[in-house]
Amino acid sequence: MSEQPGSLSPQAVRRLQGGELILKGYDNEDIVDIVGVSVRAVNKWRKKLGEHDGDLCCLVRKRGSGRIPRLDDEQKQQLKDTIIGGAVAAGYPSERWTSKIVADVIKTQFDVVLKPRAVRTLLPKLGLSPQMPVVKSHKHDVAVVEWATRTWKQIKKSEETRHHLDFLGRKRLLSFTDSWDDLV
Repeated sequence: MSEQPGSLSPQAVRRLQGGELILKGYDNEDIVDIVGVSVRAVNKWRKKLGEHDGDLCCLVRKRGSGRIPRLDDEQKQQLKDTIIGGAVAAGYPSERWTSKIVADVIKTQFDVVLKPRAVRTLLPKLGLSPQMPVVKSHKHDVAVVEWATRTWKQIKKSEETRHHLDFLGRKRLLSFTDSWDDLV
């Protein structure tokens, strides 16, 4: 595959070099040695050039004839943004994206039906990988930090200061491990 649109792949360059050598009159063995391909490939090129009156364009691979993609580039970017935004933000009960859920998002947003297998093929093309979601740490959540600094300290403090008088009038620290037998 070529890296940039319009550039030729290494295979296409070899085919064109071989075609030029065929048109210049080189024999098959010389072309095999120079270009680094098989005799069979050279014979195919010779046959194609003969069918097309020596036109080198016949050796350039044509664009794939597959079905036109159902989602255009803008829709793919919108889908990627939706997935990165999170499943809960998209209206689903958990942050876990499944192929079926992504297919449902595609159906809802773009009115395009894709099977889960097609979704698993599409995700890497969007730069996403079909994995478990990244779980965010709650250590930095403001509510958790506030609860840990205020409420938990108050609970610990009240536990330390809470004493119980047993039936003899002795002060005892009441803990959850104490049983009635310990108090007697």
